[in-house]
Amino acid sequence: MTLITFLLILCLFILIILSGFLSGSETALTATSKPRILFKYKKGHKKAKFVLKILDNLDNVISSLLLSNNLVNILASSLATAVLYDIFGITGIFYATLIMTVLIVVFAEILPKTYSLNRPTRTSLQIAPIVFYLSKILYPFIFLINIIVKQIFRKQKKDNKLEDQQSEEELQGVIEMYKTSSPDSEQEKDMLQSILMLNDITVEEVFTHRKNIYSINSSLEIKEFIKSINISRFTRIPIWKDNPENIIGLLNVRTLNVDLTKQERSKEIIFDKISKPWFIPESTNLLEQLVAFKKRKEHIAFVVDEYGELLGLITLEDIIEEIVGEIVDEIDIPNDEFTETNDGIIITNGEQNLRDLYKHFNLDQPSSEASTISGHILDIAKKIPLFGETVQDNYFTYKVLSHSRKQISKIEINRIN
Repeated sequence: MTLITFLLILCLFILIILSGFLSGSETALTATSKPRILFKYKKGHKKAKFVLKILDNLDNVISSLLLSNNLVNILASSLATAVLYDIFGITGIFYATLIMTVLIVVFAEILPKTYSLNRPTRTSLQIAPIVFYLSKILYPFIFLINIIVKQIFRKQKKDNKLEDQQSEEELQGVIEMYKTSSPDSEQEKDMLQSILMLNDITVEEVFTHRKNIYSINSSLEIKEFIKSINISRFTRIPIWKDNPENIIGLLNVRTLNVDLTKQERSKEIIFDKISKPWFIPESTNLLEQLVAFKKRKEHIAFVVDEYGELLGLITLEDIIEEIVGEIVDEIDIPNDEFTETNDGIIITNGEQNLRDLYKHFNLDQPSSEASTISGHILDIAKKIPLFGETVQDNYFTYKVLSHSRKQISKIEINRIN
């Protein structure tokens, strides 16, 4: 074996190692988790900065790796062919093809990619600086290649809604895969899923209806006014004038830090503490409303329809309960929303939230436009069903146990198996 042949074989093995490095780098960068890299960057990991820059420009970096890898593989194959042709003659071409296929597939593809796939974060942090500067060097060539590709495939306009949907679906998939040794992992998963759902739920679906709002008439005599405050179990009370749907303000009882019964100017003191009501449209989604609550430092908003008519109110607690579940505090009166008999039959009132019923059975949220169970029944029946009548949807059979001329009061619910 001549010195030149030995050097060519040495170069051949170096090229195979380089090819494996490039292949493994491509796999590591496409498989690595950006949130995990971002976490390491905030913790002060120096190489994480390079990985983040690469991930922000991943298309060009992958193109650089593919270009480099193909050049290396072609050069390695050419060298192998030259060496084996020199040794075995024309049959050396066949040997070169066979040997290089095995070497490239095993040592330059399968092994490095398998390693990188099992350790994507560690590998991407190790190779990031080299790959980053390599992509900078090859940028002029990649730029020209991209121009050619764009001429062949005209770039279509990005569909932002589709991208948002894909991102949300990907995040939901990650949450579904989330699992830890903590016994609360399932509850944490449900909470994360609920946060993602906030953008799809409007305040109309979870608000308190106007007929269930505790409010005080502003024209009451001072003694009756104070009595109404004292018997209330709420810290924030709407104040109305002329009719209960004409809300003129909101009283925070905690701001009344004086004994009103001993004050001559009691009503004046109270009305000085009344703040202006905050009205929001029924179409506002819960995520927007949660952000608005935080920004305005408010806890209650009044929901109105397109004509400005009062529909009800929503509180910060209502939105938080959509994430963490029912919260019972010291002023709440605990009640069982869905009383279940030994036969598995649920007895409830028509004003209960339809979404809460589906949550009770761990079902996907209903597509019905109604927010209450009675409203859902009316949508299905297209009338107010009489006593004993039943209607059903895909999951439940609803039987009317009592009703008035205008609404359904009590319902028996059976799960359809």
